Amino acid sequence: MNQSIWERRQAVASRLEGQAQQERSVLTELTATFTAASLRLEDVDPRGCLRASVAAVAQVAAGRPGFNLVLGAVGHGIRVQSDEHGDVTLSVVTMAVGEPAPRAVASELAALLWDR
Repeated sequence: MNQSIWERRQAVASRLEGQAQQERSVLTELTATFTAASLRLEDVDPRGCLRASVAAVAQVAAGRPGFNLVLGAVGHGIRVQSDEHGDVTLSVVTMAVGEPAPRAVASELAALLWDR
């Protein structure tokens, strides 16, 4: 199939617009999710790092049914999940604040090294 440069550009523009629309939807849902949990997104994510991470991970989650990942920020995080149809849902989770106990870190590192 021989496509012209114009047709290829149109296809790329369409994909990029779809991704931009999905990102806007995810960010709107993220704000609504925090609002429902009586939190302000700006307080939890003042620099926008969590927003950028959730937007990127949501695109991956949409293509992987059964995806389940928690992204954390200042005491709170977002669980990004997808169902068998690729529909992505977000939910607020409470994250433990503070450093893990040194023994817990050491045992996790030892387990990782042992598995190699």
